[in-house]
Amino acid sequence: MFPYRGVLFDLFYTLINPLDPACMGENEYAVLGISRSDFESRNMAGYEIWAGGGVRDPVELVRRILADFDFPEERIRAAAHARLGRIRSSLFGVDAKNLRLLTKLREGGVKTALVSNADVIDTRYWQGSPLAACFDLAVFSCDTGILKPDPRIYRLALEGIGLPASACLYVGDGGHEELQGAKEAGLSTALTVEYIRNLWPERIPALSVRADLVIHNLEEILSLDTLTMA
Repeated sequence: MFPYRGVLFDLFYTLINPLDPACMGENEYAVLGISRSDFESRNMAGYEIWAGGGVRDPVELVRRILADFDFPEERIRAAAHARLGRIRSSLFGVDAKNLRLLTKLREGGVKTALVSNADVIDTRYWQGSPLAACFDLAVFSCDTGILKPDPRIYRLALEGIGLPASACLYVGDGGHEELQGAKEAGLSTALTVEYIRNLWPERIPALSVRADLVIHNLEEILSLDTLTMA
């Protein structure tokens, strides 16, 4: 019997990979002619504001990220459009096996909730995506003003699905210290390395310390006896 009554999932690099080459297309970095690391380092500098809901317009968000550049308005708008398109592609191109996992959990009576640090671009195409229909509840930081690893955002999800933390598992790639926050909220934790093992393998040892379980493929959740103890 599945040992949890509820499973809380992270979104990016857990259920979807927004850096999958199939999703990149005409991405914002190519539109701007700058490196991904250059753009994302500027994005992260203000991320608490964006992910906290402080900017509600996609173009304005990209404009602020690029504040120390002198890009013309049409390039900024084109970059915002490209970023929206890349995130939409990752949401609508989600791996079928991840959808099957979520469907099987719910068919087995397990509640599912999404808990994600996300800005207005990240959430624009959530409704109507294949993933949205697989969750009982989605909690985004830009809607709540609370970011992981603050335990309050996990508690909001637990309250939403009507379950205590002791009955639930949190699954994520470990970004933003999310596993530590989940533990502080009373949840069991699973680190998924399915995507990050190809992107940032050097991070895995440190992230594993905060996990009760390490999983290499999300479908392993359905057979907990096959999981590797961290």
